[in-house]
Amino acid sequence: MTPENYNDNFHAVHFQNSISSAVEIIPLFLSYFRPKTVLDVGCGLGSWLKIFEENQCEVFGIDGDYVDTKDLVIQSQKFKSYDLNLKYDLHKKYDLVTSLEVAEHILPENAEKFIESMCLHGDIILFSAAIPGQEGTLHYNEQYNDYWIDIFAKNGYECVDFLRHKIWNNNKISWWYRQNILIFIKETEINNSLYELIAKEKSQYQNTYVHPSLFEYKCAKADKFEKKADKFEKLVNSPPKLLKYYLKRIKSKLR
Repeated sequence: MTPENYNDNFHAVHFQNSISSAVEIIPLFLSYFRPKTVLDVGCGLGSWLKIFEENQCEVFGIDGDYVDTKDLVIQSQKFKSYDLNLKYDLHKKYDLVTSLEVAEHILPENAEKFIESMCLHGDIILFSAAIPGQEGTLHYNEQYNDYWIDIFAKNGYECVDFLRHKIWNNNKISWWYRQNILIFIKETEINNSLYELIAKEKSQYQNTYVHPSLFEYKCAKADKFEKKADKFEKLVNSPPKLLKYYLKRIKSKLR
């Protein structure tokens, strides 16, 4: 992906949502896990890393070269540009790898390489990705949870779904995180005493849920489309009104 693929203000528009969500989710996550080092894959301007850093974590982020380093909220030396559609190796493992609402931007034929590269860098992965119909800029690969769970399983990682029910009704967190966020842990580490509490709390089902906020948005969009369709149908059935409608539009464009 090249810089022109994203609008100039793409990351700025999403920045505040990311920060406010990270402020709520990260302390909760850290009450269960205590990572000292964090890698964020698809970090954008570094909003999540900023909050991890404020919680005494050593951070590093990677994303495409469309990210303008002067806009980063972390130090520029803690960021490196990579084409996330390709395999990468930083030659270092991190206590935690995060990738939040990024995987849907990866071309479908590169999805497995994307997950494999993340797994190479850590045993614990905080992950979320857009589901079908979620909509967004350059969403090439919106998928239900099973799709990602299967790819992680091929790499020896188990899905631990226990965060969503804790944040589901927290309106300070953007609904896409509340809907999609999952944790993946390497199977060889899952029985470590550190994760005993997680094992007790995790859901036995990693179903895909549609958050009411997305459902309401879709309903409003469908209702708006339906009203436009009804209006157009009435115009079609009345040629004088239809002619008047288009003359009015032409006139407004000529101004």
